[in-house]
Amino acid sequence: MAPGIAVAACILYAVLLAGCATSPRQSQVTAHLGPPVPYRSSSGETFVARYGSLADGSLHFVKVQMPGGREYTLPQVVSASGARYTDERELVWWTHQGTVRVEMRNAEGNWETRYSELREVPAKPSRGEASD
Repeated sequence: MAPGIAVAACILYAVLLAGCATSPRQSQVTAHLGPPVPYRSSSGETFVARYGSLADGSLHFVKVQMPGGREYTLPQVVSASGARYTDERELVWWTHQGTVRVEMRNAEGNWETRYSELREVPAKPSRGEASD
């Protein structure tokens, strides 16, 4: 085989292999994130939660800002009652019947309730809105 034809055959073979090696077209995943929902503890500490989900509904989650400013993004997990979100490492955010309970791990690694009965802070009426 002539050297020019051999080089052309190698290039064609490489192009064909490269075409086969490309990955399939990636689809984009989008998320919907709701408005901030403030909660307050009985001692006056404020938490802010934003509930969200992937556009295809395959995952629900909450983004929580703790009183000190630290933020967590927690996936929803199976719960017998209410909606439970956790990373299974540091934090549990559990909503049930209008209140939220926050659990964190103690020094021994066991879950303990750090905040209970967090309540949603009612939205203030905006200017021009009548208040009850």
